[in-house]
Amino acid sequence: MTGFDDLNEAGKEQAAADEQEPGEEETPDSAESADKGRQEPAFPFDESVQAQIYPRQSTHEAFEDFLDIDVKRHLRDRDIRNETGRELHEAVLQVAMDHPEEIAEALAANRRE
Repeated sequence: MTGFDDLNEAGKEQAAADEQEPGEEETPDSAESADKGRQEPAFPFDESVQAQIYPRQSTHEAFEDFLDIDVKRHLRDRDIRNETGRELHEAVLQVAMDHPEEIAEALAANRRE
């Protein structure tokens, strides 16, 4: 993963938006709205912030594999196929914030190693 992955995704999103015909609007049908929600990123690129994280190389590689293999499989089960890196990182941070005790335990365990 490079620091430019989100820029690439943003370019793809802009190209897709440019392909939409002027005046085209989504129908208010609830099934289409639900499908649209699964097909579009959770939030626009301009709402994201680029921040560095500093895990060990082996941890980062395992994390990337985890996202690519485990998380994306669950996304496919939900018919989500065009996830962006920023969406994945947002979800990971949200889940982590719901589990502060486990994070503290993991940090303590790492210090004991």
